[in-house]
Amino acid sequence: MHALSIAFLIVALLLAIVFVFISLSFLGLFLSELGLWIFWVPLIFIIISIPFLINYALLHPQTDFFLLLTSTIINLFVFMKLLSPFFKVVRTNKRIKKQFCKVLGDDYLLFVAPETRTSLLKNIRFKFSLCFSGIMFKRFNKEIISLNDLPYRTIDNRTLKMNVLHPKKKGRYPILIYFHGGGWIRGSKDRHLETRILKRLALRGYTIFNVEYRLAPQPTLSTLTKIPHDKPTIRQMVSDIRAAILFVKRHSEEYFGDRENLFLFGRSAGAHLALLTTFSCEEKFFAMENIYCSFDDASVAGVIAFYPITDVTELYSFYQKEVNPILKQAIYRGTAGTFDETKNLFKIFSPISYLSTVAANNIPPIFLAAGKKDRIVDAYQSEELHKDLQERGITSIYIELPWANHGFDIVINGPGGQLVFQYMHQFLQWIVNTKRFQVLLGRLNNLALSRFW
Repeated sequence: MHALSIAFLIVALLLAIVFVFISLSFLGLFLSELGLWIFWVPLIFIIISIPFLINYALLHPQTDFFLLLTSTIINLFVFMKLLSPFFKVVRTNKRIKKQFCKVLGDDYLLFVAPETRTSLLKNIRFKFSLCFSGIMFKRFNKEIISLNDLPYRTIDNRTLKMNVLHPKKKGRYPILIYFHGGGWIRGSKDRHLETRILKRLALRGYTIFNVEYRLAPQPTLSTLTKIPHDKPTIRQMVSDIRAAILFVKRHSEEYFGDRENLFLFGRSAGAHLALLTTFSCEEKFFAMENIYCSFDDASVAGVIAFYPITDVTELYSFYQKEVNPILKQAIYRGTAGTFDETKNLFKIFSPISYLSTVAANNIPPIFLAAGKKDRIVDAYQSEELHKDLQERGITSIYIELPWANHGFDIVINGPGGQLVFQYMHQFLQWIVNTKRFQVLLGRLNNLALSRFW
């Protein structure tokens, strides 16, 4: 029995290490979203331990009793930790709903077309059963057209491409131009986990352009302590995004896209690039790429940014606490220098630096989402940007999930994924239909004036 007690303790410690300590580190990512899939493991060990604990307690307290008691306490702690998101999700949902009503108006759903409103799940709530639903591969193949490797730009002897997803049913669908994450040094438009997310969005009635952009060179074991000064940097990445927007605007109708309702969508580094492109559209920013930029040419209807970098200087300070050199290398390679060498570049590459009274007139509605436990990009960055946007009268929604780490939305049907994607859909449809309502109102006013005169 002594070996059994030790085995129980080892299992309890392993569960605690993975789902408590690692989940709270920069390696944790979406572990906090897996609670319903895993919580039964510590629960089973707790149940199995009870009769042994009673038996040992009746005999005489001994080593096995204390080992089992320790493992049971640890398992109980892990069990509560795994289920904590599901204890918090209802309260979080109420807080988000209250924010939507405050920012968009109590009647914001009235601006959504009746045929769309049913798919919005008007009373958004978290569904436990949905956590165990399938990926819907059959629906993807039946209702979605997928086109891969559509070339949109050739530069530096390289052809950049994008993947396109859109409903098979003919129509004019809002456009989402998507940019993957990866710390400016890694990632791909073909990554399966992200493609699943985009296919889900296409099913809801969007045309998706999943864009490849140039990445900074990845560090190797021999270069982890070296400061690179080579290209591409964030400047070239934004240039690629700028080129992608212009390409999509020219070719949107070929893929049932509505260019008047074009949104940028990014995650992590991709979210940073989407915000930076939208906020910093200045001719000098693209001088190295020979691309002229104006707010009118690159205008978008809104930006969706999941856990974005909004202030590179703050990100650098945040990483000073981390021991992982790869995290710092992402900044060095994205900006091509250290803090002391490129303080000015850190500011140039920070979306929040471009918020001004003049720029506010050109910034569209912004949707931000982040996890409070994020150990790769501090949630404070999204919170800070959200406050600045609101102070300048720019429509901004910020969803903060108190239990979530970086990349939580990869688990689409987890507590964070369910809430964020439902509210994201509401936000997009609110913008689309508000614009349609304003156009219709303008036409009615013009008609009334023409009849009056």
